[in-house]
Parts: sequence; structure tokens; C-alpha cells
Amino acid sequence: MFASDTDSERATSIEDYQNTCTDFISDLSKDYREWIDRYKLPQNEEITRKAKIEEIVKLTNEFIFKFGDTIKKIDIIMNDGINKMAENTAGYPFKFDIYINNKSRYIIHDKSSIRVSLKAFPRPGRQIRICNYDKNQIFLISSSNPVDFTYSNTSFEPSDLLDDYLLIKPKKFESTDVISITIKTEEIENNASMESRGYTSLIVLK
Repeated sequence: MFASDTDSERATSIEDYQNTCTDFISDLSKDYREWIDRYKLPQNEEITRKAKIEEIVKLTNEFIFKFGDTIKKIDIIMNDGINKMAENTAGYPFKFDIYINNKSRYIIHDKSSIRVSLKAFPRPGRQIRICNYDKNQIFLISSSNPVDFTYSNTSFEPSDLLDDYLLIKPKKFESTDVISITIKTEEIENNASMESRGYTSLIVLK
């Protein structure tokens, strides 16, 4: 799905690669809109999800042109946008939001530790918790410079609501660092995982 490695080898300049990746995001968004059509959703929900896809395309491409001054940063922003499109195509069966400085999804942050606020509410009869992104990773993190993070283990225990935070701590700062993080939560019923969803945030440090 990610053609960035091959494309980056063929790119003759950063501007060329920016154009290649923004075109890719725009083209791929058509596939996600078609998936939404296949779900046969109520009209208002279909309109909402498609509008979110269009917004992701617009903002992702804007961030690529504005902050993607290296191949690595362009890849991070592009893949972040792909994750966001997938998440919003599937939708959220339960309430799940992530805020950084009261902003969501696309965040400009000063060069300091980043407090990530997590809020999730399960449906009636269920509980909620953070779950690992996959068997090898707690969170999916891509960054132009290395980062550490700290979190509370209690967030991984089922509860009636999730209202917590984690800290992302960059190890060093360069001009316009880029970080993408995906955090997953899951609903629990009778000690079994029922539904899980990821939430991807893009952070630019200036």
C-alpha cells in the first residue's frame, strides 16, 4: 500500500516527491470514499465520513507542502493521512477523542514535551481501555527525530470511561520536527474485547 520507498528513489527533488505524495493521497481517497459507499450507511453518516476524508486530504497535503522538507517528513505526514482516512472510513462506534493543547488530529506545538489527552466513552454495558497497537508496539509512532513517551498502566485496565494522558518527550529538537502517533482503545464486555479503534494525530514542533 505504501509506495513511498520506490517513489522516493525516483524523485528528483523534494518538490517532486511532495507532488508525487500529495497526488497519491488524493487518488487513494477515492478508494476510501468507495468503501464508504459499500457500507450502505444512513445518508447523514455517509456525508459526514466523506467530508472527513476530504478534510484529511486537504490538511495532509497542506502539511506535506508546508512542513515536508525531507523525504522522511513527507513519508510520515503521508502515512499519517492514510491512517486517518482508514480510521474515518471505518468510523467510531464509541466516543474516542485525543487532544493536544485543545486541538485534534493536526497540531502545531512548541518545542517541548507534549501532553496528549485521551478521552473515550464505551457504549452501555461495556468498558473501555487503551490496547496495544499490535503485538510488538504499544503505540504506532513515527517521528523525524527520536522520542520517548510515558503513560499510566491504569489506562490499560477496563473502566467505565477513559480520561487520562500520556507524555511524548522528544530527545532532541531540530527545525520543524514531525511526529505521528496512533493510539488504540477497545471496548470490553464480559472480559472480552469487542470493538477497537485507532486515533492518529500529527504533531509539528516549531
